[in-house]
Amino acid sequence: MIQKIKQHLKDANKTYFEHQRFAFKASFVCLKSSFTALVHGICPALFEYDTSTNIKKMHDDMQPIYKMREEKNNN
Repeated sequence: MIQKIKQHLKDANKTYFEHQRFAFKASFVCLKSSFTALVHGICPALFEYDTSTNIKKMHDDMQPIYKMREEKNNN
């Protein structure tokens, strides 16, 4: 398991704490988006575009990861 963690961090080109910060940020964005979607479902006048905006930004932030995975799978 330790080797797998080390390899993942190496592939991601991040230290443990850089990776942790990135993962926690992604988790927070997901939680925030879940909350805004829930509230919007109850009252559509609230958080009209917050959830979709957050998901789009997260997708954009993940582009380097998608590229890295594609390169790794092609080798």
